[in-house]
Amino acid sequence: MKKNKTYLGVILAISGALMWGIQGPVSQFLFQDKSFSTEWLMGIKMSIAGILILLFTKFVQKNSLITIWKQKTAWLRLLCYAVFGLAGVQYFFLLTVRASNSATATIMQSLGTVMIVILTALIYHQLPSKPQGIAVLVALVGTWLLVTKGDLTTIAIGPRAFGLGLTVALAGALQTMLPVKLIKKFSTFVVVGWAMVIGGLIFTCIHPFWMNAPHLSLAGIFGVAFIVIFGTMLSFLCFTSSLHYISPTTAGLLDTFEPLSATIGTVVFFNTSFNIYEIIGGILVLSTVFILAIKPKKQS
Repeated sequence: MKKNKTYLGVILAISGALMWGIQGPVSQFLFQDKSFSTEWLMGIKMSIAGILILLFTKFVQKNSLITIWKQKTAWLRLLCYAVFGLAGVQYFFLLTVRASNSATATIMQSLGTVMIVILTALIYHQLPSKPQGIAVLVALVGTWLLVTKGDLTTIAIGPRAFGLGLTVALAGALQTMLPVKLIKKFSTFVVVGWAMVIGGLIFTCIHPFWMNAPHLSLAGIFGVAFIVIFGTMLSFLCFTSSLHYISPTTAGLLDTFEPLSATIGTVVFFNTSFNIYEIIGGILVLSTVFILAIKPKKQS
C-alpha cells in the first residue's frame, strides 16, 4: 500500500512538472507580441484557475472553503505561500522567459533545490551534508557555464535575466516548502485554490483584465487556455498533491522533467540552439537534485 502511494506521488509530481515545463514555450510564443502584458496574463490565469478549483472543492468535493481562514497561523501561512511561493514562482518565471527563453528559465528554476538547502541551513541552523555541499558547488559551476556559454569574457544571459532566474529559484523553493504543513491539515484543492485567487486578485489590481487586453488570435486563445488549465491549475494541483505521498526532496528530484519538456518544446517550436557549454551547464544544474538524493553514510 505504501509503495502504491509512493508511485502515485511520483506520477503526480512528474505530471505537474511536465505541464509546467511545456507552459514555458507556450508563454514564449505569446510574448512574441511585445504588447502582451505579463501582469495581465498572471491575473487571468491565476484568477480563473483559482475560481475553478474552489468551485470544484465546494460543489463536488463538498469541502469547506472558510475553515482555513479561521486559524490565524493557517491563513498567515496561506498568504505567504500565495504571494511569495505560488504567485512569485509563476510571475518571475514568466519574466525570465520574456528576458531569455523558456528552456533557460526552467533550468534556472531548477536551482530551487539548492535554495531549499540554503534556507534549511539559515532557518533550522542545519549545516549541509557532504552531498549537499557538492550539489551547491556543481550548481554554481553549471550556472556559470549557462550564463557565460563557457567564455570568461562574455555574459550570455543578461543581468536582468540572471537576476530573475535566481528569484525564480528562490520562489520555487518557497512554493515547495511553505504548503507542506497546510496540506496536512486542509485539502490540497482548498490551499491551491485560495492561493491562486489571492495571486489573481493582486495582479488584477496591477493590470485589470478588462483594460488594455491583448488582441488574441485563435492560436493565442488556445495558448492562454492551455496555460490556465494545464500550466497553472493542473500542474500545481498535481505537484502539491504529490507532497501528500512523497517528500519535498523527492518532488524536487522529479522537477528535472520540467527543463526536459521546456527544452524540447523550445528547440522544436523556436529552433533554439544551445552550444556544448550551455548543454554541460544545464546538465550540471539538473544533476544537483540527484546528488542531493545521495544519503550520507552513517558513522559507526
